[in-house]
Amino acid sequence: MTPRERVLTALRHQVPDRVPIDLAATTVTSITCPAYHRLREFLGLKPDPAVRLSHLHQGTVHAAEDLLQHYAVDFRTVTMPKSPRAFVVRHLDEERFEDEYGIVWKRSSYDYSPMVAPLAAASIEDIGRASWPDPKDPARVRGLAEEAKRLFETTEYAVVADIMCRGPFELAVKLRGMEQFLTDLVLDERFADALLERIRELLLGLWDVYLEAVGPYAQVVCQGDDVGMQTGLLLSPQLYRRFIKPVHRAIYGRIRERTGAKIFMHSCGSIREIIPDLIEVGVDALNPIQRNARGMDIHALKREFGRDLCFWGGGIDVQRDLPGASLEEIERTVRQTVEGVGEGGGYVFALTHNLQPDVEPRKVDWAYRSALARPAS
Repeated sequence: MTPRERVLTALRHQVPDRVPIDLAATTVTSITCPAYHRLREFLGLKPDPAVRLSHLHQGTVHAAEDLLQHYAVDFRTVTMPKSPRAFVVRHLDEERFEDEYGIVWKRSSYDYSPMVAPLAAASIEDIGRASWPDPKDPARVRGLAEEAKRLFETTEYAVVADIMCRGPFELAVKLRGMEQFLTDLVLDERFADALLERIRELLLGLWDVYLEAVGPYAQVVCQGDDVGMQTGLLLSPQLYRRFIKPVHRAIYGRIRERTGAKIFMHSCGSIREIIPDLIEVGVDALNPIQRNARGMDIHALKREFGRDLCFWGGGIDVQRDLPGASLEEIERTVRQTVEGVGEGGGYVFALTHNLQPDVEPRKVDWAYRSALARPAS
């Protein structure tokens, strides 16, 4: 099978010749810059002279072609915008910058954390008066149609369209502040509805522009929205269904209108309670399967939802298991995941999130080698 055939077979819940492999196909299945340099050195690959960040806030990279080929990665990626620095509005100093939403970010290590929520004290009238990004800015998609067409026509890889923007819940939290937005959902429904409606319009506009450029060539499109934490949802299932689910439905419905690509959704944490809702609104593949979060045992999820949902990730936990496990334990976990979750198709191997700097490169290498050694079943 070609990589593209392999991926589409798996995502159609059929059995490919082996489980598809992802490393850095998306900004949430990637590798942080320090870990990337260490892994290349461990493998004896030449230093990457032109490292390209894939996500400025997370400090992740677009892995160079030699590394992708080393691990037989089945995907190649087109992101919007091509450079994550494209919409940094201004640098406040060496450690802080303001993005196009007015959110201020501060460097914490190799990545950035949000420091200022621009709508924290806003009234409902301020939502309309605020300065919102222009989704039709031609800089967002400049050169992307050509890049996607080239990948589709001249390679055999599955083309991933990864949109570098927050989902509706995440963006509302960044604009309003976590505590304030969660309070809005309970005490100020009118404000929450108005903010989410403005965000819905923006995200639909971004997807329209993006899919106009890359939709004909993509096999997978990616949207994230972190609604979970280690022990459960960040908001109740009832609040999710009242406020966030309608926006998810609108986004995924619009994507379906513009492309035949499969829909990948990322949400960290324990989201077991709303997986049926995600299936209902059109999610094809769920990531990252944070398997040590409550209720997120990947084998149990496969048994319960595997007929309707593909699983992308969850190969081995990057918080606890990969840093602390022996090579034998890593191999056993990866083997059980690939054989168990990959049974009958519907699985793409990746880790439970981006590779962090504290993980030994030999363990990363062993995890991927273990995945490649196991055929689909």
